[in-house]
Amino acid sequence: MAKKGRTLFLAAVLAASASASLSAEGSISVSFVPGSAYSHRVRFGLISLSLTPQMAIWIETAEGRFVDTIYVTDKSAAASWRAAGGARRPEALPVWSHARGVAAPDGLYMPDKAHRLPDAVSGATAKAAFSKSWALPAGLAPSSYRIRAELNSSYDWNEAYPDKLPKSDPRWSEVNGQPSIVWEAALEIGAAAASATLRPVGTGALRGEDGNLRPGTEGLTSALELAASIAAEYRP
Repeated sequence: MAKKGRTLFLAAVLAASASASLSAEGSISVSFVPGSAYSHRVRFGLISLSLTPQMAIWIETAEGRFVDTIYVTDKSAAASWRAAGGARRPEALPVWSHARGVAAPDGLYMPDKAHRLPDAVSGATAKAAFSKSWALPAGLAPSSYRIRAELNSSYDWNEAYPDKLPKSDPRWSEVNGQPSIVWEAALEIGAAAASATLRPVGTGALRGEDGNLRPGTEGLTSALELAASIAAEYRP
């Protein structure tokens, strides 16, 4: 091989090696353990139903740029609530839905029936502890990432968020009760295995009007007990 040819070949190998080093490999596993308030009963006339929360788990950069959804409950993934006329529920998971940044034709950021999320990331609300795995996509750079989980249980009224308020009251919501609660943790993704425990950091918009995180959990009661623990683990 001529000297020029060897030089070009070596440059190509080094470039490929450098490119590979800039891309993390492996998977992330998120484990969820239900809390004492994970399910609660609500009576609708003569019918009593056991309700479990809506939930979304996702990954974003340390700067807050959305990367991907790891898991979302099926009703939120496909707007499959059994309300008359079809419910959209923008208040269900407002932080996650706005982070995705995908608006439906009606202007809301929750997925609709015609644009549901794939089965690979959605599923029925679990009745017990579970774990979801997410394979790192090609090209994801090694770095510190933020793992977030948002949970919301309907009709969970309390003293701070009581039922039967006038619509003019800022605490009013049609079915929400307490707002969604967001848990998060920083997770290092790179050459070595890493783990992190998520903690509650704030709430979503009570009526789903935006995707801003309201820091703190003042006024929450049973919402703080929807999860006993949420942990994330990176395996290269």
